[in-house]
Amino acid sequence: MTGRAPSLTPTPAVPLSLPLGFFAAGTAFLLWGLLLLAIHPEALQAARHPVLLAASHLLFLGFGVGVLVGAMHPLVPVVLESPLPRPALGYPTLALWGAGLPLQVWGFLQAEPRWIALGGGLVLLGLLLFASHMALAFRRASRWSPVATALAWVSFYLVLTPLLGMLQALTLRMGFYNPERLSWHVLAGLVGVFVLSILGVGHKLVSMFTLSHGVDESLLGLLLWLLNLGLLGLALKQPMGLGLLAVGVGLACYDTFRILRHRVKRALDVGVRHYLAGLAFLVLALLALLAGQALWAGLWFGLGFLTLIVSGMLYKIVPFLVWTYRYAPRVGLETVPALKAMLPEQAAGWAGMLLGLGALLAPFWPPAFWLCLAGGLLCAYALEEVLRS
Repeated sequence: MTGRAPSLTPTPAVPLSLPLGFFAAGTAFLLWGLLLLAIHPEALQAARHPVLLAASHLLFLGFGVGVLVGAMHPLVPVVLESPLPRPALGYPTLALWGAGLPLQVWGFLQAEPRWIALGGGLVLLGLLLFASHMALAFRRASRWSPVATALAWVSFYLVLTPLLGMLQALTLRMGFYNPERLSWHVLAGLVGVFVLSILGVGHKLVSMFTLSHGVDESLLGLLLWLLNLGLLGLALKQPMGLGLLAVGVGLACYDTFRILRHRVKRALDVGVRHYLAGLAFLVLALLALLAGQALWAGLWFGLGFLTLIVSGMLYKIVPFLVWTYRYAPRVGLETVPALKAMLPEQAAGWAGMLLGLGALLAPFWPPAFWLCLAGGLLCAYALEEVLRS
């Protein structure tokens, strides 16, 4: 059977090994972080427990940032309708981030500030290089849109977040540490990087993968304003910050509803179902935060919202990239596999169910982390099968 790729085509100037390198390392970091939480659930009892710090950085800076940066290399040229100026700059970014994060995690686990600083410094250098490259790409954009604005903001927060983290580490070492400043680091990462990127990129990807037409992007522009102002309000300890964030999340849910209402493809595949489940976890996390349950909110945000949506996007992006690079040139010359047939959807579906159930139960039942780990392993298996197809 001859398969056909969707209309989104990555620029040939971005080698396949670049995004796949980020995806592979990010998935490995996810499994490492979930294993730490499964073995040491007692780490949740203290906000600055070494294992919790290590696992959270593996989940957010490892899995979340790794997949985000990897996906932006082929996605940004499509959004901007202009090729990346220097795609090869992605490789030193991959090397610095991929080497720096394990050193930083080792520093957390061993309570060694030197390794934390060294690893964090390498990661920061890698993300500075990436953000500089993206800035050059944005300057050369042939087309600008709210999705491009979201990606520009994300590039800014990708640098600001580790800078704030390094500042905290330096102030701790120099004797004028202020624990309240830690919230700036957390907010810049969770809201600035992940909520903005997932909701901004999600608008584009969900529209594309459900074949939705006629949905304007003006609502996305308003959403970006609400999320940024909400983040600023929370950083300044203003009560309106959480309210603006709640309105932004509600607007994102409505935007997703509009996209699905206009879709041509009626059946929702596994990637889109993961996205919708992740949005539900974002709402749960926000409700938990409003109720004063910060631990519940953090677990539902990280294990539910982030992990489900990012893994779901991988189920769509990886098969498409592999098909485009490996099989598209051979269409019409020989029989090639259908794009849909490359992903073992049953394994991907079970992975999502285990991740979702584990995330939901994690605040109340520590063994639930093993369910999350099982889901992560199934996710890795499904992606490996795509590469082997």
